[in-house]
Amino acid sequence: MFRRQVTVLVFGMLLAVLMPANRSSAASLPDPTRPPQRFVAPVASGSAVPKNWQLGAILIAPQRRVAVINGRSLSVGDQVSGAKVVAIESDQVRLRRGSKEFVLDLLPKRPTVTAVAEKE
Repeated sequence: MFRRQVTVLVFGMLLAVLMPANRSSAASLPDPTRPPQRFVAPVASGSAVPKNWQLGAILIAPQRRVAVINGRSLSVGDQVSGAKVVAIESDQVRLRRGSKEFVLDLLPKRPTVTAVAEKE
């Protein structure tokens, strides 16, 4: 019994020593679930949106509306980087800083593509 306890203790200590090395190499791996950067960056509608605002998600429930901007959960009336959250809609969030209003789109607007027949 004593021998088993010693073995478990030695294994645990060895594991604890090796874990930091694995964490540093894992930190450099990209997140496979993160969307491509072109879908993450906010796109402005109207006024130019400062680069320090990044809309990550929108939650709309019967009792509340929440937008995740710069990693913070915000509701209508909350402040982020000097701007007030004015409205939260299903695909965008409107912010007001002073007299200027900014729109953060959840996904960028896609250009319309028209199909063209091939020449023979």
